[in-house]
Amino acid sequence: MCRYFSCVSRRLVYFFFQAEDGIRDDLVTGVQTCALPILVLLVADVLFAPLIFMVAASLALVLNFRKTGDQIGQIQEHAPSVITVVGMIMAASALTGVLEGTGIISEMSSWLVDLIPTSWGPVLATIGGVLSIPFTFLMTNDAFYFGILPILSDAGGHYGIEPVEMARASIVGQALHQSSPLAPSFLLLVGLAGVSIGDHFKKVLWRAVVVALVMLLVGGLTAAFPLL
Repeated sequence: MCRYFSCVSRRLVYFFFQAEDGIRDDLVTGVQTCALPILVLLVADVLFAPLIFMVAASLALVLNFRKTGDQIGQIQEHAPSVITVVGMIMAASALTGVLEGTGIISEMSSWLVDLIPTSWGPVLATIGGVLSIPFTFLMTNDAFYFGILPILSDAGGHYGIEPVEMARASIVGQALHQSSPLAPSFLLLVGLAGVSIGDHFKKVLWRAVVVALVMLLVGGLTAAFPLL
């Protein structure tokens, strides 16, 4: 019985942690030796994530490809996608820095609050949810949730809307934010999939907007925040 469970456990480990290329069952794979420590270190938050992945990638490369020529070949094979993703992330970071460093985000926040009529106060939660859809796409989460949302929440407090209700409504914007060019994870996935960002936007953006609006409607109907 113990031998049976040992065999099953071994197969499960290989199923979940075995890499795609360059792996042979009779060797201890880099994925097996790195996956669990990576997860533990990320959850424990004791080291910077880039450092964890750099060390893990080095170990996986050495353990899976013992010859220097094979290691160089793997680096050359994946270099184009890596350079593309890193370049897009650096460009997005530069844009974010310009928006925040020049004060554009602050001016946008003030302009937005001044633009909303006072009579719309009771529906500020719904307004915040609708605004979160384009704004979390065009700016970072930090810029919206720490720059614009607190101002809207403060204004909503005068109409009996709790800050937590404003937060619930504004979270619907994440449906579209996941396809924002300012989200590094999105750039990484697009680069690895070899998909054009333009083609992705054509097929996904309007669907993400529909999903966000449905989430907003359901949130209002379930009294998560005042809809009207």
